[in-house]
Amino acid sequence: MQIDGNELAILQDKLDREGKKEEAWRIKQEFLRQVREAGDHCPCRQPCPHHGNCFECVTIHRGHRDHLPMCLWDMVNERIAALSHITEGTLRDYEDRKAAEAASGCADCAACSGCTDCGE
Repeated sequence: MQIDGNELAILQDKLDREGKKEEAWRIKQEFLRQVREAGDHCPCRQPCPHHGNCFECVTIHRGHRDHLPMCLWDMVNERIAALSHITEGTLRDYEDRKAAEAASGCADCAACSGCTDCGE
């Protein structure tokens, strides 16, 4: 059972956006029925007493607000990757530069002179 990018779920969302609420509801119920019948669909590889129990897992992650459940990583990473293309995909360069600045104690490599990290 493919949950991420599921054709029924995509159709349900489309119908809902078009205002076809009753049809969207029926499609959603069918999608959820198929998910329930498919059994274990949790992609998390961590040993956890909440494995496969989305309600508990998501509630706990919302509560501690430290990170997202593994099942949401791909979706969020897809969105972040697409957004990073606004800056020509330079997100990794930015993260590496900021890490180097933090390690060297430099607050702004572009404005300093004699910085060993930026070569000035």
